[in-house]
Amino acid sequence: MGILSKLPLESWIAIMITLMVCLTRLSMAAGQAFYVLAILLSIIYIWKHKHDLYVPSYVKKYSKSLIVMLLLLLPSAVLTNNISVGLPEFINVWLWRIPVFFIIALCIRDKKTLFTMLAIFFVDFGIDNLVAFYQYYSGMAVRGWGFGSSVLTIAGIMVMLVPIFCVILLDKEFPTYVKVSALWALGCVGFGMYGNQSRGSWLFNMILIPIVSLPYLIKRFVYVLAVLAALGGVIWGFSTQPQYVARFESITNTTTDGSNLGRFEVWTSSINMFKDHPVTGVGIGQWRTKYEESYRLPSENQHLYHAHNNFIQLISEVGILGLLGVLIFYGTIIIDNFVTWFKKRDPYSLCAMIAVVSYVFIFGQVEYTLDNSSGMRIMYFMLATMLQLRDN
Repeated sequence: MGILSKLPLESWIAIMITLMVCLTRLSMAAGQAFYVLAILLSIIYIWKHKHDLYVPSYVKKYSKSLIVMLLLLLPSAVLTNNISVGLPEFINVWLWRIPVFFIIALCIRDKKTLFTMLAIFFVDFGIDNLVAFYQYYSGMAVRGWGFGSSVLTIAGIMVMLVPIFCVILLDKEFPTYVKVSALWALGCVGFGMYGNQSRGSWLFNMILIPIVSLPYLIKRFVYVLAVLAALGGVIWGFSTQPQYVARFESITNTTTDGSNLGRFEVWTSSINMFKDHPVTGVGIGQWRTKYEESYRLPSENQHLYHAHNNFIQLISEVGILGLLGVLIFYGTIIIDNFVTWFKKRDPYSLCAMIAVVSYVFIFGQVEYTLDNSSGMRIMYFMLATMLQLRDN
């Protein structure tokens, strides 16, 4: 108890944020509680340091593009049919999930603390994947989902984190204990992918792992052998299971696969929405109501909740204005980190870029990831942590 009472405010904020990111998928209520505590503590921290608060340059840059995005999204919340739905959803999706980024960026600067936050979260995510494997292997579920939410939530986080694990393992900048936690998580993800059976996670990780590893593989041939051996082992393991071969082959099935057909049908409906409401869309939070009322095709009998694609969902729900805002915000982050990485070849810019590209732009092609509360907070957690490590 004496040790806890002596912890600085920065450490308490780090503890609350780490608990939030580790528990947000297991218990939404617990995750929200620690999130609120982190926000309150960060407000106190910022007030105490109001005269000497260090604001990183990337915070200033991203804040400007964030304001532009919010201004371009706002018409879709207040000018469409139902402001009582649009405004709360605007606050929930586009405002409530991003404070984790600013909390870390403004309040946590100690490098060891940041590395420890990453290591703890990686261990937690490894356990999350083992739970997904157990759920499938024990017959509890047809597809494992881990701690909570849908089967595609954990799959999207896999696609976000697996390439980052590879960078951490291949780059000398990260301390041993972070590498060990990343290796643990990566090994567990192998089991998680087996139990989760997301075709998207299989396909995207098979593509992303060699791409992000390439700058390191060029330098050291032993890394080439290690990555090829790991990929070969995973591919061989899946190829020996007929049911997995059949599921992987179904990715290109556009005639009888219900999952694929449902996506094509809902994409068609969403494009029709956009044609009728091109500027501001049907309104934030109003996609499903409009879909069921007027746009669902008779052949789509799954009554899907969203368009299963970030950008098709956006173009139909917030129109050209909202989509432009989102592209400006995330485009600023990606371009800034790519330019920095190209100049310095630092792993932190690379990991920050991977987090956004993988979750929003890559897995976002098969799932509406922008609406997933836990996934978005994890993405902002990874983004801010990596940028703070770079800034330090």
